Amino acid sequence: MPMSFVFRCVSCGAPQAARIGDLACLSCGGVLDVAYDEIADGHTPRLPLRRPSERLSLGEGNTPLLSLPSMAAALGIKRLWAKLEMMAPTGSFKDRGSSVLVSAALEAGVSEFVEDSSGNAGASLSAYAAAAGITAHVFYPDSAAQGKVDQIGIFGATLHPTPGPRHAATDAAVAYVSEHGLPYLSHNLSPYFLEGMKSFSYEVVGSDAASLTDIVIPVGNGSLLIGMFKGFEELTAAERIGAAPALHVVQADAVRPLVAALADEKWEFDPGAKTVASGISVSHPPRLQQCVDVVRLSGGTGIAVDDDAMLRWQRRLASEAGIFCEATSAAAFAGLEAMVTNGAISSDAEVLIPITGSGLKEPVTALK
Repeated sequence: MPMSFVFRCVSCGAPQAARIGDLACLSCGGVLDVAYDEIADGHTPRLPLRRPSERLSLGEGNTPLLSLPSMAAALGIKRLWAKLEMMAPTGSFKDRGSSVLVSAALEAGVSEFVEDSSGNAGASLSAYAAAAGITAHVFYPDSAAQGKVDQIGIFGATLHPTPGPRHAATDAAVAYVSEHGLPYLSHNLSPYFLEGMKSFSYEVVGSDAASLTDIVIPVGNGSLLIGMFKGFEELTAAERIGAAPALHVVQADAVRPLVAALADEKWEFDPGAKTVASGISVSHPPRLQQCVDVVRLSGGTGIAVDDDAMLRWQRRLASEAGIFCEATSAAAFAGLEAMVTNGAISSDAEVLIPITGSGLKEPVTALK
């Protein structure tokens, strides 16, 4: 049976009909979440689809879980796992959200849409659009890694390189939507995309890492963070679990709006600032306050790390664990190291880190 659901504003709580093109509250302009009438059964995530069993899939989810005992010992914690989201169909965790968002677009009769991305989300949505027979327009910063741009292009999306920082691609996408009257399927704003992330939590609870106490996540716009939290909320409500893990966030020193907000510090984006962690180089996340609330409600913390620490961990993961991840993913390990040092994560912690994207998408020159 399909779920009964509406959109609900995160800020003012106002409900509204769930429509594929609605990305903001009609009452106050706040961001939207999906609200269900039915309770979760705790075995499969609730999905905002009329025909959940016919959801478009390319085989996303059920990514491998790898235990890293030697790294746990070196860091001084009880256990450490890596969940290899880089093994998703397009090489990143974004496939979880793309599956649900494009399925909802199909149900709504969408034939063409606009998206903006630093790379991974654009590649993911382009792949699912290709499988659905939908035309995708993807706006991205012209500084994006060429491997990610090539991946977007090979799926047949129309490429729209945009000069300037990451948020310039968002501005260009919004202008294009206004000019051409196309739906804007923003993975940063769409409640459908968030709902696809809940499967991560369900998989963890049913795995060898079910005893975990903490999850450390590299965060840009926060879709995985928020989706994970929503998944654990469903599992808690269904009494599948007791206490949910603390959710800790890691950002780059150069671009750290969430970490600054968690510390109640003033932070202003420097357009000249650069970081190798392109996947979390998001200066104006639209769900910033929601991310802050999620981290605090989960009992987590936030920290920023520099590029040298990310690249050091990128090399270490490759040489010691055989994991070649992008620098964005390595940021989480650098953050974990710093959190253990400052006491935010204790020595008896059992920690999981999602390997959010494959290193094969980025040039390796930064490693030399």
